[in-house]
Amino acid sequence: MASIKDVAELAKVSRATVSRVLNETGQIRESTRACVHEAMKKLNYRPNPLARSLATSSSNTVGLVVTSYRGSFFSELMAEVQESVDQQGKLLLVSRAHRSRDTELRAIERLKDMRCDGLILHARNLYDEELRVLAEDKTPFILLDRQVEGLEDRCVTFDHAEAGRMAVNHLIEHGHQKIACLAGPRKRLTAQLRFQGYQRALREHGIEPDESLVAEADYDRIGGRRAMAEILARHSDITAVYSCSEEMCVGAFDLFRERNITVPGDISMVSFDSVDVCTILTPAVTTVHFPIKEMAVRASAALSALLNQQTLPAPEIFAPQLRLRHSVRTLD
Repeated sequence: MASIKDVAELAKVSRATVSRVLNETGQIRESTRACVHEAMKKLNYRPNPLARSLATSSSNTVGLVVTSYRGSFFSELMAEVQESVDQQGKLLLVSRAHRSRDTELRAIERLKDMRCDGLILHARNLYDEELRVLAEDKTPFILLDRQVEGLEDRCVTFDHAEAGRMAVNHLIEHGHQKIACLAGPRKRLTAQLRFQGYQRALREHGIEPDESLVAEADYDRIGGRRAMAEILARHSDITAVYSCSEEMCVGAFDLFRERNITVPGDISMVSFDSVDVCTILTPAVTTVHFPIKEMAVRASAALSALLNQQTLPAPEIFAPQLRLRHSVRTLD
């Protein structure tokens, strides 16, 4: 394997000159730079990224913290951040935080120990004050789908409450009154907001929310099926369901198929959806779209601006979009 010494000898320059070319430091003639690159090419020399990061105080990497590696939402999130980071010529390192404050802290520390230039955090459990303290650290970060007072310029957020209100309003406008809710874990802020939107829409139409029409589950298919079964055991006469995630919606459809319940003939459905999972169900489900792709791109661009000491884009709260399909029936 070729070394810097081999490159220097072939290019007829010093090893210090090769290092300056690699690290893009100091004044180097273009002719000298060309000779060094030509020697590297002939020798198939690949610089050691760790040594380069120590020399330049930059690892040329971006860290991403996610709750999980599973599910369409996280797959889309990681894919979009990867593409944006690739375009910046950087390497993406991903660390899974699971679902607790301690594991989120450890995931962040792992990426900082890897000398990441900056971080994108999909952090659900850290306290706001902990994030404000973290912002004083030398490693810059952008918060994805999280609003923290004092860090507004670092936050890329979505109006979850309005999305929930929009979904349930659509059902009410089609004559539905007894509307069940497949709610996410309400210890999470986003799940709270989605549920608040459900309650707000009901109250705006003079319908008092009923907790027995609500079942809480994790944002997954198994949880959605179980939660739907709980609600039907209590209320077999519901006419509509609002699902707070696409994976839970799929779980509910599993149960419907098993029990020969038709959508929208027997029960109408509106769901959150981030990656159009609901379009592959039969019938395709009306959704409020959570634009994770656009938000991931925006977060990557904001982090790039931070790293290049450029002006950050103005804070933006992404708005939900109602995507009408075939899962809602109008009641007489």
